Amino acid sequence: LFLNSITVISVPLSHSGRSLALPHEFLHVRPPDATDMNDALFTQLTNLGASLFLSWCVWSYYKSRTFPVTERYSTFGPRFWSGGVDACVLWPLTFIGSLSLVLSMKLPKPLVAVLLIIESLGWLLYTVVMHARYGQTVGKMVTKVRVVDAQTEGNISWRQAWLREGIPMLVTLASLAYEIYSLFTEPTALEAIANGEEPIGGKSFWFITALPGLWFLAEVLTMLTNPKRRALHDLIARTVVVRTNITETEVEIVPALQAGQE
Repeated sequence: LFLNSITVISVPLSHSGRSLALPHEFLHVRPPDATDMNDALFTQLTNLGASLFLSWCVWSYYKSRTFPVTERYSTFGPRFWSGGVDACVLWPLTFIGSLSLVLSMKLPKPLVAVLLIIESLGWLLYTVVMHARYGQTVGKMVTKVRVVDAQTEGNISWRQAWLREGIPMLVTLASLAYEIYSLFTEPTALEAIANGEEPIGGKSFWFITALPGLWFLAEVLTMLTNPKRRALHDLIARTVVVRTNITETEVEIVPALQAGQE
């Protein structure tokens, strides 16, 4: 549950640093054996079970709830919990990344690098495509919120979907480049990274490690300091997140309120 709570916090804000959060049991200096594989599989299945339980709780809470029009932009809670649901949906990608690290001393290094790339970019592509096509990831569908254009409150464009993920994409690529560099230059670098140690390039390691946390802080501060709860990536892409479960009798009031504000 503790490991899953870390995922819940990190997923909505950045898809980078996922190997930094892996438990050290996954990685070993010696070549892995059957016991290591069983331990890794058990840990991943435990995390999946926790994610499934969390997703069920979130779905049960939001499935029939409605909110007044005054709560249209109060989306901090549902956006937070949507990350846990998306983590469950994308568990196969997390498993691929974990498996590649467990077998990093047995598999060819180019193959490990490809698996890490698939895991990293999979999160980004999922988020961009779902927002561009539907305005929602699966997590947002469950929590009944949707990303819309800040001015028209209509569907967002592909450009806006990419802009929303611009900073997380840069952070992910920086982290990925560091991991691949470590994979080919330092035999035990991945284990050191997973344990939060300083394997090589001290300053660059700590800088890349701190980026997701700094981005999270900037996101929360901007989200809590404006009336429409727009996070920094919303300001960059000119988007806003709204609830979709507003009571029907009050939905009709929204155009009138907007007309009055104009």
